[in-house]
Amino acid sequence: MSETAPAKENMSSSPAKTDGSPVKKKPRTLDDAPNESHEKKGAAQLAKEKRDQEYKNWVVAAPQLYDVCMQKHLRWPSLTVEWLPGYTDAGREGWNRHQLLLGTHTDGEENSLLVVAVDLPDVETEIDTRAGEFGKDTSAIALTLPHPGGEVNRARHCPQQPSLVATRPASKVAYVFDIAKAAEEGPSSTPWLTLRGHGDEGFGCAWSPHVNGQLTTCANDGTICGWDIATAKGGGITPTYFASRGESAVADVQYSPQCPFTICAAGDDKALVFWDLRTQGDKCSQVVENAHDADINALAYPNFGEDDQFRLLSASADRTVKLWDTRHLSKPVHTFTCDGDVVQVQWCPHDADVFVTCGADRGPKFWDVSRIGASVEPDSDEDEPAPPELVFAHGGHKAPVSDFSLSPNESWLAASVSEDNVLQVAWVSEAIFGDVEGDGDDIGTGWQSGGGTAAAPAPAAAA
Repeated sequence: MSETAPAKENMSSSPAKTDGSPVKKKPRTLDDAPNESHEKKGAAQLAKEKRDQEYKNWVVAAPQLYDVCMQKHLRWPSLTVEWLPGYTDAGREGWNRHQLLLGTHTDGEENSLLVVAVDLPDVETEIDTRAGEFGKDTSAIALTLPHPGGEVNRARHCPQQPSLVATRPASKVAYVFDIAKAAEEGPSSTPWLTLRGHGDEGFGCAWSPHVNGQLTTCANDGTICGWDIATAKGGGITPTYFASRGESAVADVQYSPQCPFTICAAGDDKALVFWDLRTQGDKCSQVVENAHDADINALAYPNFGEDDQFRLLSASADRTVKLWDTRHLSKPVHTFTCDGDVVQVQWCPHDADVFVTCGADRGPKFWDVSRIGASVEPDSDEDEPAPPELVFAHGGHKAPVSDFSLSPNESWLAASVSEDNVLQVAWVSEAIFGDVEGDGDDIGTGWQSGGGTAAAPAPAAAA
């Protein structure tokens, strides 16, 4: 695909929340610190001017950075986004129809789980930028399902049965929807399963990559529940596994790729806690206390082979992401420094060395662990150089990003949602991630940082 025309901002006037209440989000927002070098302007105003200028620069550079970059103004903000696997023919030669999971966060209206269809060209199709196709919104809401528990904090599909979608609402329960069945039943469809076991709402929701229908959730009351969806017949079910380490909120939980019985959970107590699903109660199998200096918001294991299965990422409100080797948890392998609270992290499904983050410093931002220890040429226009591991930063969002998802169908295709009701789909040009020779050091856990594919930094794209 090729393009020559600059991207244009979508000026839709669809409303953000207007009742004066803050948009709900998991991360702690950063207080604006006073800037003594600028007496006439507050730090908040200076930061806004900087963001606005960065956005203008990004708009100009976008056609050179992306094969496709589209924006949709949603009626209500979404706290969650996830690509569904697979795609169908879009009814237009060279174009395919992909699907996204979204949710609503309304200010009093009924909330919904949304399935959004997104038409995208395949890798061999050139788009007509002169006709405005580069930034054209090619998405449409394909399915709207009532979500009775309030706003959708998180929605994730089952890897073995993608039509099964688990959600975490703003209530004590969790839900499982069968979106294939719901599409036949229409708008009157209700959740297929209601999961009862937590004492508070939560965000964490993870399907097992090992066992069909095995789901684990966590909540703000410190509880972790495991569920056997494969044997459920519908209606309400209770957990097959229950654990709690205290009253501190558990923000995220993930399955180990190495062992089908091991999960890692983390949250407000700043610890990495490992649990064995075969053992009920409050006794964890391993814990890393004070893994971060603030709340841990998200975790990520890779989905690659044996050489990568011991990698674990933790993202925190302390503005860092830490890479851990689960064989040696006495200290992190490396700490990646960000510009704001990090609320989500995910390994790239198509490159074992790349992971992506988002949060208060917007994004998504792409990082490459093979560049740990690489040298950095300072930029004369910057006070200090960007970290060598940061290889690309999507600059299209003006507000903090609540969630993002990397497509399992296409390399470098990302979707992200921000607090100002914006959904963006960005297909980063593969040329941005061209091969360059790594020059990092051995990071000390059996992984060589100089042997992988390192991405070249993208000009004018950093947020």
